Amino acid sequence: MEVKKLPAHVLTTIGIGSVYPVYFPENLEELKSILKSEKVYIIGGGSNTVLPEKIESKIVSLRKFKKIKIKRNSIILGAGVSLSEVLKLQIKENFSLFEIFAGIPRATVGGLVAQNAGAFGREIKDFLEKVVYLDLDSYEVATLKNFSSFSYRKSPFPKKGVVLETEFKIEKDNHVKEKIKKFVFFRLSKQPPFYLQTAGSTFKNPLGDSAGKLLDLVGMKGFKVGGVKFSEIHANFCINEKGSFEEFKKLISIAKERVKEKFNVELELEVKIPR
Repeated sequence: MEVKKLPAHVLTTIGIGSVYPVYFPENLEELKSILKSEKVYIIGGGSNTVLPEKIESKIVSLRKFKKIKIKRNSIILGAGVSLSEVLKLQIKENFSLFEIFAGIPRATVGGLVAQNAGAFGREIKDFLEKVVYLDLDSYEVATLKNFSSFSYRKSPFPKKGVVLETEFKIEKDNHVKEKIKKFVFFRLSKQPPFYLQTAGSTFKNPLGDSAGKLLDLVGMKGFKVGGVKFSEIHANFCINEKGSFEEFKKLISIAKERVKEKFNVELELEVKIPR
């Protein structure tokens, strides 16, 4: 199994943290071996992960799980396939699937499924046909076809198991390239520029409300702690300007306290923090 020491800015889009050994299993047996012997954190493209300076878990990437197979009305994708690879394939083959996620940097299929990522009123579970995963109790490969356990930004994974591959419904769409461009431009107009180090939405939206709006109303737009701040464009996006994990923790703590005090709303983190 390949092991590389990689810095936080390579592993995550926000780039907070230090340098970590990362394990790259090439097959199911190598993945099983490390899961059985170590406490593990499965990392995708790191678009919604903030790494502490030190973590107990071994970081494992499924980057080598790259299966792609197009069927008549569906597509099978390995957990390590990137969002950008799928979007390029959509343009080449003219089908609709992930265009609503266009512009999210470095996301992977496994990460999108595990978080039940969503945008513009739709979620990953709306496209799913099945999820093939490694069960963490039996260490056997299992299949999930009922997605009632999925909810807003939540799925049974990784608690239930490690996503290996997925099958999604697809539809023919000769205008998908234009739609992808539209969603990219929309994100550019409403969110911080892609070249900044950010982990996307910091907090989940409370039921019937907007985390960004609440943060804006309590003065968090542009609010800074050391080298980490909330964006002046969108108050729910943290931006790393050579900051530390401790500064990030302090910033989100202040934000949560202010929103709780003014609106009696408990904000819940959307970003993942491994332990």
